[in-house]
Amino acid sequence: MSMDPMKPFLDSAVGYVSSMLREAYGIEDTFRIEPGGEIADFAFPCFQFSRRAGVSPQEMADRLAQGAEAAGGMLTVSARGGYLNMSASPHKLSVAAVGTVLQMQREYGRADRPPGERMLVEHTSINPTGPMHIGRTRNAVIGDTLVRSLRQAGVEVASEYYVNDVGKQVVVLYWGLTKFFDGEIGGKPDHELVRHYVRANELIEKDESAAAEVRDLQQKLESGDTALLAGTRKAAEMVLDGIKESLAHLNITHDRFVFESDLIKDGRVKGVIERLKKLPEASEDKGAWYLPFNGEEDRFYFTRSDGTSLYTTRDIAYHLDKLSRAGRLVDVLGEDQKLGMKFLVRTLELLGEAKRIDFLFHSFVSLAEGKMSTRHGVGVLVDDVISEAKSRAKVEVLKRRPDMNEGDASSIAGMVGVGAVRYNIARLQAEKKLVFKWEEALNFEGSSAPFIQYSHARACSILEKAGSWEKGEISYDEDNELRLARQLALFPSVLSDIVRTFAVHKVAAYAQQTAAEFNQFYRIVPVLRAPPGRLGSRLALVDASRIVLENALCCLGIDAPRTM
Repeated sequence: MSMDPMKPFLDSAVGYVSSMLREAYGIEDTFRIEPGGEIADFAFPCFQFSRRAGVSPQEMADRLAQGAEAAGGMLTVSARGGYLNMSASPHKLSVAAVGTVLQMQREYGRADRPPGERMLVEHTSINPTGPMHIGRTRNAVIGDTLVRSLRQAGVEVASEYYVNDVGKQVVVLYWGLTKFFDGEIGGKPDHELVRHYVRANELIEKDESAAAEVRDLQQKLESGDTALLAGTRKAAEMVLDGIKESLAHLNITHDRFVFESDLIKDGRVKGVIERLKKLPEASEDKGAWYLPFNGEEDRFYFTRSDGTSLYTTRDIAYHLDKLSRAGRLVDVLGEDQKLGMKFLVRTLELLGEAKRIDFLFHSFVSLAEGKMSTRHGVGVLVDDVISEAKSRAKVEVLKRRPDMNEGDASSIAGMVGVGAVRYNIARLQAEKKLVFKWEEALNFEGSSAPFIQYSHARACSILEKAGSWEKGEISYDEDNELRLARQLALFPSVLSDIVRTFAVHKVAAYAQQTAAEFNQFYRIVPVLRAPPGRLGSRLALVDASRIVLENALCCLGIDAPRTM
């Protein structure tokens, strides 16, 4: 049995088109089959060969459709607008889909991958100077959803967080702690220590002598001052502990944390600078070294005039390290990083490191009142959003289940609240701007995580009420059965598309549509009161729906409660 229930039908479509082109027009050539969208499962655009055959695209489509019996009952075939449209037999697809899901369970969605293909996704990488606000959370949710979706698709993937403990912002944090911090942390460290960071920024903006102290520290740090590197790293780690706690509340973890200071201490940054200086394109201007791009129109400076490195120089060292550990890299970044990444890629090409690097850029999150800023202490903290979400979710849970005990209500509210926050971010295309609004982030109606979670819980409830049951030989003929089974069959294709495009919002849309199809099926088709001989098939469809909803929710980093 194929791990993708659609694949045998796609193979049949390819074979059908190939045989018909050869029989009708004597054409034996490679061709493409496209997704059919709402009209069909697959489509062959006849524009590829109609001119060669001396007919119009529609005439070719009509001729190819006349051999429908050659598809062996696997496909229904029609011609429209110059396209040959082909759809999987609803009855055969429904049986294949349910059977595959029940066989693969949590592995459903996985595809065969080339051996040794390893991906590394860097995401979040927030400067460790204060707590996460909702604007920074978008990167983390998109990145984690991508990693989870890749794993569900069978890709070997690791996630990393690049800790900037050398940049100016961390130097300001360190300087502020030396001036104002008494060593006592009474609460969550990122919330406690950011006060000193904000206060330090305010003082630096007013006092030139304070600004000079920070500049001096920055130069010493980038020159490799061992004691100072240890100090800034400790400051960064204290704040990072609080950020990790916030990420854990969102069900986000990283496989590895890489500290920028390590790249300086072990000489990797220095090694990169020496390699760059030896490039024939490298030039010097008043002690500062750069690479010219587009003639001299663009300059990428990789050292300052005092010989210290810049952020992108250290980022090159980090990417060289990543390339040594993975065949394909994905960086999840804000859209303001596009120019810097262009210089990075061009430089890596000059160094002969042209392995594939992909970028998933996302637009910013803003408040209705304006932009967020950690430095000025402006923003909605994700810890506050999570707390509010859980509180509102608990009210909703108890409203629907007043008999539920306090512990169970709190547990479900935690799943529902976090799910609401994550889904609100993941559902939107990365390149679209997101304006944070409480009423949207904590929406429990309509297109939302709670709707998907409730559908999963409903499937669990049906199966629990059914008790033990035998699947037997399954078959489906009701329209709502066939529609739901087809929706389940599409899950591997959705994941394969994400592997190619990184468009993680598609798994959110898929989960929502699957929940909607399941609820429509449940409303119209009796399950527990099914007519004789139909109970096993319908319970199998419910169980398959439960599995796919859980798998999709897992990709989204959202818990799948068994009761709500």
